[in-house]
Amino acid sequence: MPSPGRLRSVLTDPAFWTGLVILGLGAIVLALLVNFAVMPIWTRHSSTIEVPSVREMSPLDAERTLRLAGLDAERREQPFNPNLPSDVVVDQTPSAGLAVKPGRRVYYYVNASPTDRVAMPAVLSMAQGQATAEIENAGLSVGAVRYDTLRSPHENTVTRQIPEAGRLVPVGTPVSIWLSPGPDPSRQIEVPDLVGMSADAARDRIRDAGLWISPSQQQSGRVTRQTPERGERVPAGSEVAITTDAPGGGGAAGDTAADSSSR
Repeated sequence: MPSPGRLRSVLTDPAFWTGLVILGLGAIVLALLVNFAVMPIWTRHSSTIEVPSVREMSPLDAERTLRLAGLDAERREQPFNPNLPSDVVVDQTPSAGLAVKPGRRVYYYVNASPTDRVAMPAVLSMAQGQATAEIENAGLSVGAVRYDTLRSPHENTVTRQIPEAGRLVPVGTPVSIWLSPGPDPSRQIEVPDLVGMSADAARDRIRDAGLWISPSQQQSGRVTRQTPERGERVPAGSEVAITTDAPGGGGAAGDTAADSSSR
């Protein structure tokens, strides 16, 4: 055991206290290193993360979602698919729901933006064959073909189309069309009074009544004449023509009807 004089000499030595402080600081640094560096690595060694789904997200949202989950993320482009929306995530690897290590890289695939767009042709009132040719000549494809509950004067003529006419769509876009089952002579409909209505309101009234108006009919001004006249009873799907007070507004019934012999 050191003598009292020796002990007093040690305790008053600045070098002793400096060394003691250095040892203390070293212990604190070591503890922090273990707590914030070694332990996380050790505890995460056996941990896993469930991969979140980023399908149908924008690339920005997909990147943010994956990184917030503790994963790495990398964008991959894939050729434009007209059957899927553009500029959104359409696939990912690994798949959603899989358990992976923290920091695992997830590849998300974005449907590229189309570079070529075309105007959707108007195919209403066309026979199915003619409509198909118009669609394909525009660089588009025919998608779903269904029979409509809406009737027109001629069987197998187009009554509806999606996308609508005039809309700019990517080349290759599938176009859905609906076909008329033709008029129904067994169901007689009273022609509504259209005179004085706006052209748009008259068109809606004609369709609501179960009758047909050609898409080429005037869409502005107010109706001044109609054929057939109000109150007449005609088969469901029969065409009604209107004339309006706008310049060049409309024409007589039958002027815009399709030539049934071409169908």
